[in-house]
Amino acid sequence: MPADVLIVGAGPAGCTLAGLLAPLGWDVLILERTRFPRHKPCGECVNPGGVAALERLGLLDVVLAAGPARITGWRIHSPAGDLACGRYNRERAVGIGLPRERLDQALAVEAVRRGARIEEGVRMTGFEVDGNGCVVVRAIGPGGRAETLRTRLLVGADGLRSVVARRAGLTGRGPKLRKLSLTCRLRGSGPPADAGTLFLADWGVFGLAPVSGDGLLWNGTLVVDSTRYGRRVGTDPIAFYRDAVSTLPLSWNGGAPRIEAGPWASGPFDRPTRSAVGNCCVLVGDAAGYYDPLTGQGIYQALRSAELAAPVIDAALRKRSYTVQDLVPYDCRLRRELAPGRRVQRAIEMVVARPGLRDRVVRRLAAAPTSTDALIAVTGDVARVRRLLQPRAWLPAVAGVGS
Repeated sequence: MPADVLIVGAGPAGCTLAGLLAPLGWDVLILERTRFPRHKPCGECVNPGGVAALERLGLLDVVLAAGPARITGWRIHSPAGDLACGRYNRERAVGIGLPRERLDQALAVEAVRRGARIEEGVRMTGFEVDGNGCVVVRAIGPGGRAETLRTRLLVGADGLRSVVARRAGLTGRGPKLRKLSLTCRLRGSGPPADAGTLFLADWGVFGLAPVSGDGLLWNGTLVVDSTRYGRRVGTDPIAFYRDAVSTLPLSWNGGAPRIEAGPWASGPFDRPTRSAVGNCCVLVGDAAGYYDPLTGQGIYQALRSAELAAPVIDAALRKRSYTVQDLVPYDCRLRRELAPGRRVQRAIEMVVARPGLRDRVVRRLAAAPTSTDALIAVTGDVARVRRLLQPRAWLPAVAGVGS
């Protein structure tokens, strides 16, 4: 059956975009290669910027109904033992944490309620644009059945290794930052249940965040250099995970938490694109380009990219025929909005990758909570990056502790 818009991928970006376009009168079809509910390797946190986006888009209530944890900020541990604590905003801004299978299913159900269609178990293999400007999509359906679908516009919401981006020739250089992640779902109690914690270690980074309102379910994601540890991870991922986490200063009630699910692996994350638009196609979410998961901005960027893409797609489709130039405003706006955050991500990676600098920075942040608050607010997308350039943001840290 033909569709006005065919979206590949039923994650936050794809389902949010579908839920924005369908009420405008467009026939929107989502192809999802897996079946719900499905696990995804992810930090499973929606920062305050993402929560605000959910509220703007009329999606917050359906997500809150899934019972997420409330996250007020993050704590940063250094191997030297320093602890820096920062809040998004001491009065109102909060993030949430919940398992991706709950988040994705809530957004998918809402997209269908708003008029979109979803076909599960269908994998796109390629596409081409015919002489009439129609996108002809090739896919493999349930049971290996070959399918051909037609659409006026194709959307790649299919993640880091986007098939749409590759087939459209929109991918950039290969990844230079070689990282991989291992995510497990943990059950236990002990760490602060209203905050996330980043443990910086000589082998990498471990992020721990609550993902249920009762404070008993946690997302534990470790990120390491794949060139250094890839072979060990591939040999026995669960043993590597346990060994790495056992070195951290974590305190749990009644002993170590139970690994309830996982591990799920992902990476590398350095996936630039030349453009987020092409001939009759648009990229949203991670497919539109990604750098590093450390700052936890992925779901916010997925939601925001869908929010930016929807009006541009709507305007293009209302023309009898449209060109890639009609889609370019989305690419320009997306890159303009994400550029400052990407610079912060690169600065954080530069610090974390240098042990001596890393330990000095965390020591200074530990002595200057207002500076830590500024950093957490920026990575939480509740403050502009220019806040970090203001003297009052960093003067306490600079003056607080000697090198």
